[in-house]
Amino acid sequence: MKKLKLLIFTLLSLTILPSLIYAASGTVTISGTNTVVVGNKVTVTVNLSSSVAIGSWEMQIGYDKKYLQLTSTNAEGNGVKMANSSATGVKSKKYTFTFKALKTGSTKISVDMYDAYAYQDFSELSLSASGKTINIITQEELEASYSKDNDLKELSVEGFEITPAFSKDNLNYKVVVPEGTTSINVIATPNDSKSSVTGAGTVDVSEGANTVNIVVRAENGSEKTYTLVAEVIDEHPINVSVGKENYTVIKIRENYTCPELFMDSELEIDGFKIPSCNNEKLGYDLVGLKKEDGTVESFIYQNGKYTKYNEVTGTSLKIVILDYDGTLPGLSKSSSMIAGKTYAALNYKDNSKFYVVYGMNVATGEKNFYLYDTINDTLTLYDDAQVQDLMKTNHIYMYIIIAFGVALLLSFICIIRMSKKKKIVKEDKKDKKEIPKEDNLIKEKTPKEVKDKKKTKEVKKEESKKEENKKEEVKDKNAIEEINDNEDDETETYYLFESDRKKAHKKKQN
Repeated sequence: MKKLKLLIFTLLSLTILPSLIYAASGTVTISGTNTVVVGNKVTVTVNLSSSVAIGSWEMQIGYDKKYLQLTSTNAEGNGVKMANSSATGVKSKKYTFTFKALKTGSTKISVDMYDAYAYQDFSELSLSASGKTINIITQEELEASYSKDNDLKELSVEGFEITPAFSKDNLNYKVVVPEGTTSINVIATPNDSKSSVTGAGTVDVSEGANTVNIVVRAENGSEKTYTLVAEVIDEHPINVSVGKENYTVIKIRENYTCPELFMDSELEIDGFKIPSCNNEKLGYDLVGLKKEDGTVESFIYQNGKYTKYNEVTGTSLKIVILDYDGTLPGLSKSSSMIAGKTYAALNYKDNSKFYVVYGMNVATGEKNFYLYDTINDTLTLYDDAQVQDLMKTNHIYMYIIIAFGVALLLSFICIIRMSKKKKIVKEDKKDKKEIPKEDNLIKEKTPKEVKDKKKTKEVKKEESKKEENKKEEVKDKNAIEEINDNEDDETETYYLFESDRKKAHKKKQN
């Protein structure tokens, strides 16, 4: 009986205990950015992983649609569900989800439903899941959170000591290195890991002072510049002055590179062998001079004199700008900015886009005038014949305009004179006409004058009427007298007027 019980216990142990002791497990995690600006996009990754091969799985992501909008995903069906199976089994599976942030606030992305099964025996895996909290803020809030730290934590030169001792608040330092040094290694460490540093690392140097600027840029964009002057000792410096600038002649070849079309050469200056650059076409040598700020420039060295080498590259030309004190027909003296430098030039008019400069072709050694185009920054050979033709054409146009103006003036004078003659003839004809009546000569009368004139006309009209009546009476009287004379003396006489009767009566009495 005891043997039978032991056998049953052994069988149960073989079938039940392994599933309890060796049950497989897995995790579901969400990773991604913690903070996003409103209107921007944020991407999170959902990762399913297990210690055993996974044969199939099904999961679903959850998020608040008031804060986030799903824009893209690689999940099956382009949605929130993740369900699939593997023919060979996988130990991990990743999905990505990209959301657009809709408004400010704090929101959580989670895996609401998740199941997974082992590939070997299709047993269900024991899974644990975690979510992801995302803070949505404004751009102003983001910028306000940026670090303003633009200090250096450390500044040094490998193998040499800088002075004074480094302090983050001190911006100027100096280091002295032995003669013949061609480069130094500047070490600069930012105080904030989010800051960036430029200007450090391997820096080329030459005899004399070399200025090295180390710029620290904080996360918020603010910058601070630390200046390191690396002085390479020159036991016997050759100091020269050109114009108002002080220079030191470079004595190490590595510190001076020849311009294009020049060959490495060597000159002896003040008993020292100086690296130079020679061009057979030009017929002279160049040497390098270093300014006090460390800038290296090329100078023409001839008979102990230094002349600035001004090289300008055109479309297919390389020109050395030369001094020219004269002028050309139709052009006046001016100056032009070419490749960041000012040169003596000639131009046709003020503020012209084209300038004429005098120079030598580096490739051929020929001297000529060149036309510089300020718009396209190009040089071409100056053709004086074209300009002269243009000037002749302009002169012809000017003469035509002058002739036209003179003709127009003469025509205007003739028109005025003819107009005056016509006016005189009209006035003569007007004088020969009959003199107008008095009231016609008066062009403008006062209201009183008009009233008096009207009254005068009425009086004249009455007088005229009385005169006519008087003439009629005289005619009638004469007619009556003629009749009376022809009648017999005894005939009774009738007088129209009493005065006539009295006169006749008086005559008769006499």
